[in-house]
Amino acid sequence: MPNTQNPRNGKAKKAPAEHSQTVIIPQISPEMLARARRAAEEGRSRQEIEAMEQEAAETAARQAAEQAKQPEPAPAQPKPAPKPGPRTRREAEAELFQTIHDDHLWLNNPVMVRGLGLAPIVVAAMDCDNAVMLCVAAILMLTATRMLAVAVCHLTANRFRPVIYCYAAAIIYVPAYILLYTLFGSTLSVLGIYLPLLVVEPAIIKRMESPELETVGEAFHRGINNTVGLCIAIMLVGILREFLGAGTFFGNPVVKSAWLPLASQPAGGFILVGVLCAVWTAIGGAYVHYKREEVRHLYADRKR
Repeated sequence: MPNTQNPRNGKAKKAPAEHSQTVIIPQISPEMLARARRAAEEGRSRQEIEAMEQEAAETAARQAAEQAKQPEPAPAQPKPAPKPGPRTRREAEAELFQTIHDDHLWLNNPVMVRGLGLAPIVVAAMDCDNAVMLCVAAILMLTATRMLAVAVCHLTANRFRPVIYCYAAAIIYVPAYILLYTLFGSTLSVLGIYLPLLVVEPAIIKRMESPELETVGEAFHRGINNTVGLCIAIMLVGILREFLGAGTFFGNPVVKSAWLPLASQPAGGFILVGVLCAVWTAIGGAYVHYKREEVRHLYADRKR
């Protein structure tokens, strides 16, 4: 382009520069490309796809708000680890022996298996009423005597055990007799000498023979177990003797005539208790033999 000169200063005047244009290219995101592709495939407009996406976003937000309102579930409590069983045959047999020793109701009953308390049961437990009085006396004396004697033995370093057990039984007998007389009155006299003989009854004081000193808590639990086993035997003998000897149950007639009148006498009591003990120990012995054979077969391929 030719230059023009200004007549005043003689300088050439340059022509004005042309305006440059800026081209703006919009950036397309992957989401926009996906929407455009879906619109092309489905034949829908962009507005329709955006409306569907907005509706889906609102639905997701609503579900998230509902889940936030719900209380969080409590964390699951970890399950306790299973108790490991015996690993050898010897341990299994020891565990079985301990189970038999602790079962004072059947397998180690103080009367039917160990032969304790036979004198008052054979002579005094002639009917249901006498059996109930003997059971109450055993409940009041056995556990309390054991706990008191164990507590005193802890103070004396486990010395003088026989004297402590006998004195403990004598001390417990006094309030027990007062309570028994309050409950049964003069009927208590039918037990005769066998009620005060409970002070030295092996079923109550036999624990004095054991050199091991148990805790007061163990004395309570074991005393309760022995008391329940003793009461089961007393009530069983009393019910059978009254039924066989008089045909009654707590004085109420059950059969027209007595089947075995001798059962009401001490001699019949010896016979009946002997038969009961034989049947009881036979059934218990068969069960123990079965459990021992089961342990032997179960641990036959393991080391002793």
